[in-house]
Amino acid sequence: MSQNSSKDDKGSRADRNTPAWIGAGAVIVAAVIGGVFLLLAGRGAGSASPTETPSTPKVSASPAVPSPSTGAVSNLIALPSPGVDTVAYSSDGKYLAAGNSNGAVRVWRTHSGQLANSMTDQASKGVTSVAFNVGNTLLAAADANGHVYLWAGGSLMQSLADPSGSSVRSVAFSSDGKFLAMGDAHGSIYVWQLTDGRYSLAGPAMADPDSEGVTSVAFNPDNTLLAAGDANGHIYLWVHSPVPTRLTDPSGSAIRSLAFIPGTEFVVAGDANGKVYEWTASSNGINVSTSGITTLMTDPNSKGIDSVVVKPAGRVIAAADANGHIYLGVHSITQVLSDPVSNGVLAVAFSPGGKYLAAGDANGHIYLWPIP
Repeated sequence: MSQNSSKDDKGSRADRNTPAWIGAGAVIVAAVIGGVFLLLAGRGAGSASPTETPSTPKVSASPAVPSPSTGAVSNLIALPSPGVDTVAYSSDGKYLAAGNSNGAVRVWRTHSGQLANSMTDQASKGVTSVAFNVGNTLLAAADANGHVYLWAGGSLMQSLADPSGSSVRSVAFSSDGKFLAMGDAHGSIYVWQLTDGRYSLAGPAMADPDSEGVTSVAFNPDNTLLAAGDANGHIYLWVHSPVPTRLTDPSGSAIRSLAFIPGTEFVVAGDANGKVYEWTASSNGINVSTSGITTLMTDPNSKGIDSVVVKPAGRVIAAADANGHIYLGVHSITQVLSDPVSNGVLAVAFSPGGKYLAAGDANGHIYLWPIP
């Protein structure tokens, strides 16, 4: 296990306990069958070099990949439409949001499948990521036009501009809602802090000069770590030092999505090579501790993992693949769900209770799968 401490050992305790991200200064159709619905989300009108962690993976014992199952789909809406690029549940499970490359953001009531809100910013170049805050009062939508839009009840409350003007690829709220992180195609991560009901930039950019673009950002459950997946095949872990800890994808493949496992010190990531890896990563509020890699999932028929999420209880991981499959498992693939008409599954999200998995595909459908 390696440990990386803040370089500001001479600073005050308050300084050392201040995170690095805080500086000094269309047609909608829905059907309900057996109480579960499936939706169609159609398109609407400078930092120092990071500390490296060893990257030799421990390969988990992995049985043959199970045959795909299509019988678990509870419902289906079939309406021609382009793809669903991102999906997210509200923390109370009452709403499901989705966004696409035409800039449309739509929110449905999960108990009925009815459309609650439909929002589009006319300047949008495509929604890349959506996330609810902890109180479900705001929905953040990251856009390729270099902004994050904060929506409340269908109304635009605030627009956060990426300081570099680059496409924003991922957005995440901290679990207490006090912070919002955005990662962009320029390789920068910016953190915004909630003050007097509005978010303001908390500090300078966090970035690695070797970045090929941030693909995914996430806070760990206690908000002591901020992780950023990069197209250069690295995960950067930021705490209180401007120098991040760096985890490396063993295959050198682009990290497309990452997530922390609730209640643990594990971070998982899916890559463009079709593998899902797990690292141990934790922080005591000052230092970062990491340890070895385990290969959790691999399928020779993969076309690349586009999204990974973790079931709120039980550590079950869902990995969406560009080949139209969703892989489920803990330490290996134990179940494969197959989108019957998909050109690739682009995004997945577990409901807060873990009973359902929402999957958005390249054909513009959202499927809801019951999960045991």
